[in-house]
Amino acid sequence: MRLRTPSMQRRLTLWLGVIALLASSLAGALLFWTLKQEVQRQEITEARGKAELIEHLVGMQSHTPQALSDILDGIQAGHGHLGIWITSPDGTLRYGNATPEVLSVTDGGEVLLRNADDTRMRGVRLTLPGPPEAGATLTVAVNTLANARFLYAYGTALLLICALWIGATVVLAAWAVRRTLAPVRRLSGQAASIQPEHLDVRLPVVGIDRELSDLVASFNRTLDRLQEAYQQMEGFNADVAHELRTPLATLINGAQVTLSSPRSAEELREALASNLEELEDLKTLVNDMLFLARADRGEQAADLAPARLEQEALRVAEYFEATLEAQALHVAVQDSATCAANPGLVRRALANLLANAIRATPRGEGHGLGLAIVRAIARMHNGGVTAASGPAGTEIGFSLGARPAQDDKRVIRATD
Repeated sequence: MRLRTPSMQRRLTLWLGVIALLASSLAGALLFWTLKQEVQRQEITEARGKAELIEHLVGMQSHTPQALSDILDGIQAGHGHLGIWITSPDGTLRYGNATPEVLSVTDGGEVLLRNADDTRMRGVRLTLPGPPEAGATLTVAVNTLANARFLYAYGTALLLICALWIGATVVLAAWAVRRTLAPVRRLSGQAASIQPEHLDVRLPVVGIDRELSDLVASFNRTLDRLQEAYQQMEGFNADVAHELRTPLATLINGAQVTLSSPRSAEELREALASNLEELEDLKTLVNDMLFLARADRGEQAADLAPARLEQEALRVAEYFEATLEAQALHVAVQDSATCAANPGLVRRALANLLANAIRATPRGEGHGLGLAIVRAIARMHNGGVTAASGPAGTEIGFSLGARPAQDDKRVIRATD
């Protein structure tokens, strides 16, 4: 089963729709409840007004039961939704039709009744002060059927309006979200158009929304690092091709010469020895290239220890003593310094510098990675290489910087 790709546009539209649903439901429920409370209050007010009128008329003078009945008939005339009941203290119905079922009575005398036809009536109940029967209970209630129908129609209309409002909100939200995310789509298209041969192209940072500026800046910095790595890889590939070409050509030419005519066992042995020497040089070249590749990935020197640089320089000079004597050269070590460094890497850098300085072999012998290795070792120690030309000649050296706090970078270890 293929899972659907998450969509920010769908998610935002859904959340806006949910918010619209909750807001509309809350507002609709509040409006309906407020109207319902107002309708019930008006029903109670109407019933209480009629009850107080009857109480006032009864209290003004004594009435015979027939006279009281005539008064109540007159009050009820034209008010078909109004119900009046008078019950004597012993529970005998003195006026009105069959007594409806009492559903609830409040301390304030408000009652809720149910007729035989299952319609509800809401009103008040109080005690009459005088004849024809002192202490009789008067109940006046208003039929709620008409108001219930009104509330039902109002609630239906409110639900329809809320549904239309939610639908319109979702449509408008989808449109607004799509327009809001248009810059993201444009940036995505621009990022997709960047090809390997155009790694110098960057996403525009002018006119970008503030929420996207950090993302664009981070993406451009990533492209900077990618371009730098790509250029380093291209340079490394070119160096590999250039440096391997000479030893491979030497091996091929030597093999062709050896195979061009019959050779004695001694001649074959000499040819193999020559090839072995070339292969040893080729092995050294490959190891140096691998070392440079690891250094280009940002690896740092490890196993740092206090290193006395003058002692390391003297050890390297002693190693090259025979070569120096053959070239009638002299090595002078001036001053002294101690720093935290990898002694093996420091000696390797010094050896490469010294080898480049004393090399007097014809052009093409050896490989030209010595100074590149010196630069890589200096960079592993947060330093750099220096070069200066003057009347006395060209001076080339390297510096070792302070080591930063240990982080998650890979490290390189070296041994003699």
